[in-house]
Amino acid sequence: MALAAAVILAAAAVSAAQGPAPAAEPVTTMIRDGLYVLQTGDEISIRVFKFPELDETVKVRPDGKISVTLLSDIDAAGLTTKELGDVLFKRYAEFFKDPQVSVILRNFSNLKIYVGGEVGQPGPVPLSGRLTVVGAVFHAGGLKTSARLDSVVLVRNDGQNQPTVRSINLKDVFHKGTPDIALQPFDVVYVPESRIRKVDRFVDEYIRQLIPITATAGFTYLLGNNTVVRLP
Repeated sequence: MALAAAVILAAAAVSAAQGPAPAAEPVTTMIRDGLYVLQTGDEISIRVFKFPELDETVKVRPDGKISVTLLSDIDAAGLTTKELGDVLFKRYAEFFKDPQVSVILRNFSNLKIYVGGEVGQPGPVPLSGRLTVVGAVFHAGGLKTSARLDSVVLVRNDGQNQPTVRSINLKDVFHKGTPDIALQPFDVVYVPESRIRKVDRFVDEYIRQLIPITATAGFTYLLGNNTVVRLP
């Protein structure tokens, strides 16, 4: 059975007069047109050419906004760095002639990959720095004796919220020095017990059942698009 296309956390609407600003609704698509979409908690650097006094590093607040010198609060969550740069350019253009603004992503808030199948502890693995398939497997408790190494499956977002699937031979990585594969946000690594011959069918029948709903925030490209699941 297909799971949800998006996981939406309901946020309570609280007016400013009643108390703190409400938390922003989480962004349900983390990759759009091949670019990462900013999330609450992400750390970004803003650089304005010829105006170093405006350079700063800020975090996207729980309400999805950032506080920027000279400007009122700016909505950042849900934008790519390019889109945010365009917004800042327009706002700074009210004060300066032709400001050249760049936005650099410094730290992700909560990026993960998912490892399943014949590993010690299947589940989400934090993506911090450079993480390869082999590294992710060891983070997930290592391989079971029942693992089949020559047909490990890597499922990846193609940038358009569609899954691409490839088979990896970890035997060649271990024994022949074949380069390991660096993982990207929301990759899924699955170590099978036996060879998977029809990987497309595998994605439909297995991956959607193996990833728990609580881990699907960034993995919406693997899921159906008919149902919305709301979590408490």
